[in-house]
Amino acid sequence: MDIAGRTPFGRTGVLVSRVGIASGYGVPATAMERAYHEYGVNYFYISPLLNLSGMVTAIRNLAPGCRDDLFIILARPYFGGFGGRSLEKYVDRWLAKLGLQWLDLLFQDVRKPFKPSLMEGIRSLKEKGKVRFAGISSHDRPLFPKVARGEVSTPSDFLHIRYNVVHAGAEQDVFPHLPADNRPGIGIYTATCWRKPLRDKNMPEGERPLTAAECYRFFLSHPDEHVCLTAPKTAGQMEENFRALARGALDEGEMERVRRIGKYIYGR
Repeated sequence: MDIAGRTPFGRTGVLVSRVGIASGYGVPATAMERAYHEYGVNYFYISPLLNLSGMVTAIRNLAPGCRDDLFIILARPYFGGFGGRSLEKYVDRWLAKLGLQWLDLLFQDVRKPFKPSLMEGIRSLKEKGKVRFAGISSHDRPLFPKVARGEVSTPSDFLHIRYNVVHAGAEQDVFPHLPADNRPGIGIYTATCWRKPLRDKNMPEGERPLTAAECYRFFLSHPDEHVCLTAPKTAGQMEENFRALARGALDEGEMERVRRIGKYIYGR
């Protein structure tokens, strides 16, 4: 796999890197800037609940010359009680903090339809040019096909889905049920399942732990995903993840072992 290669992010039409960087785990701004310039990584995910100093600095440094090439997501936990006016204030604060004119918006932990006032607020932000696209993340897998088909009132430009060697249920519950045409962009998170497959204590008898490389390559082995988030703590970890992705999808033997270990951990 060519890390610098891009793929259309579903119905958004924006070309994104197959790997994106999530904020908050310690990787320095210089490493994120290098990821863009040397590896073509243009997908940046901001979670306001975590440490953001590196991500904010990197975006402020990259945006002046590269803004049109960046896909920058601002996440917001979905509490259900806020409306369009409070959402716009939230977006405005982050636009000022990042030195941007627009961004892309993700609502986290969605479990139910949005109120009409909030959907109107999102539409208004798009009309004003402050938000290009809006999507959702959720652990409620059956929700995603309904959203993609327009049966549930939530943003649907892109979806962030938990998918990894332990939690592989999206293969049955989500991917086959998305529309063949005009599909949302699909982002994957928790590729290493909080490092559970990387620990000896979680292995079946006689098995060695998986590597982070195998967890990330597992994501590449399914054709329905566009981008996978990585959340490194150091520049070295980020380089390791990129090298892993450069090896491409798992072969048949590797996939059989990875799935066997994932099912074992899930069963526990």
